[in-house]
Amino acid sequence: MEAEVTYRRVASGFGVVQTYSHREPDGTHFEGHGMFTVDPDHPDVLWYHADTTDPVPGVPDRCTWRGGVLRVERHGSAGWTRHSVRLDGDVLIHVTELRSRAPSRTQSGGSAENAGADGTGSAYTPFMTSAFMRA
Repeated sequence: MEAEVTYRRVASGFGVVQTYSHREPDGTHFEGHGMFTVDPDHPDVLWYHADTTDPVPGVPDRCTWRGGVLRVERHGSAGWTRHSVRLDGDVLIHVTELRSRAPSRTQSGGSAENAGADGTGSAYTPFMTSAFMRA
């Protein structure tokens, strides 16, 4: 897979624009664009995001800070995506995990955090870890 991601400060530093694009070996193309900004009323970060797989949501996703990690769970047509973003020195680490809507045949027990909205979804599984350095 070939991918390109950029993060750019905008609006005098009140926002960060994210642009993501990748192409699979079969030629399939995916792209997304997002903007992170601080919620003026709460100590959270808002993520406005649109991509080629899901329609633009009516409201932004709410990200939370936990131990220096920015986390967000996004719900889409295929299931859930959990993103964790953190700094490791000068390197930005972005971990993406997926959880499908369909029941998992391998899931036994599991925690409420890993259950689907109806209790039948799969556990989160790692999908991609990306490391970004300043150019």
